[in-house]
Amino acid sequence: MMRFFVKNIILLLFALFVLPVVNHAQSQYPVNPNKKLLLELVNDARSKGCRCGNTYHPPVPPVKWNEKLEKAAQNHSNNMYSKSFFSHTGKDGSNVSTRLTAVKYDWAMCAENIGMRYKTERAVIQGWLSSPAHCEHIMNELYKDVGIAIKGSYWTMVLAMPK
Repeated sequence: MMRFFVKNIILLLFALFVLPVVNHAQSQYPVNPNKKLLLELVNDARSKGCRCGNTYHPPVPPVKWNEKLEKAAQNHSNNMYSKSFFSHTGKDGSNVSTRLTAVKYDWAMCAENIGMRYKTERAVIQGWLSSPAHCEHIMNELYKDVGIAIKGSYWTMVLAMPK
C-alpha cells in the first residue's frame, strides 16, 4: 500500500511541477508565426539594401509568399523537431532542393536558412540578416518566392526562383 501511495505522490508532483515547465518551454515559441510580418520584415530589408558581412547589397525587388515553399520549410522544421537535430540535411538525406521537388515546386534556384531558439519573427529575421551567408540568401535578387515555418524552436526559411 505504501508503494502505491509513494508512486501516486511522485506522479502528482511530476504533473504539478515538471509538466508546466515543459509546456512553458515549448510555448515560448510561436506555434503559428505571423506570415504577413515575416514577409514584411524580409521585404523591408530587401527594399532598403543591407550589409551582409563585408559586402553591401543594394535594394532588390520584393519576394512573395509561396505556400509550397512554406510547406517545404514546415516539413524540414517538423523533421528537425521530431528527430532532434539541426542541419540543412535531413535525417533521410534530403536537402532543400529535394524538399522543394517533393512539394512540386518547379524551381530553377533555391536556398534555405535555418535557425533555432528565436522567440519571435523579428528575432529570427534579424538573426538571419546578421549572418553573412543567411543574409546573402535574403538579399539575392534572383529569388522571387519565400516560405517560412517553425516547429518548436526550429525555424526554416526557403527562398526560390521558379523555372
